[in-house]
Amino acid sequence: MYLIAKSVSKWYPELFLIVSVIIYWALSAILVNPVAISLVVLLVAQLRFKNKTFGIALSFIFMLLSLYMMLAVFSDIVNLDFFFPRGLLLLCFGALYFGGTAYFALILLRKNNNTINERLPIGND
Repeated sequence: MYLIAKSVSKWYPELFLIVSVIIYWALSAILVNPVAISLVVLLVAQLRFKNKTFGIALSFIFMLLSLYMMLAVFSDIVNLDFFFPRGLLLLCFGALYFGGTAYFALILLRKNNNTINERLPIGND
């Protein structure tokens, strides 16, 4: 069981972001959502091909989307008449959801931006 959890742990950022996009897709109430479909396709392609440049670009996209949505949550909170309980629920859910998405986008960036050389040195390399 430990080996299965350890082998899947390197996919956590992509899997969390796929689940996050599926949640967004379900909450948008649009069956054919081109943004959600394209994000899921891009994440599945990243899982399949493991391109470092593409992974870095994808992590920046998700970080920017999370930042934009956090600003939208704060904008909605400013426009509320009464903060309790609706504003508190909005703040907690928004901070956890978009903060988690930004965290896993940062983990995806760290995963694809490692500077360790993956080849073995030959001779005086």
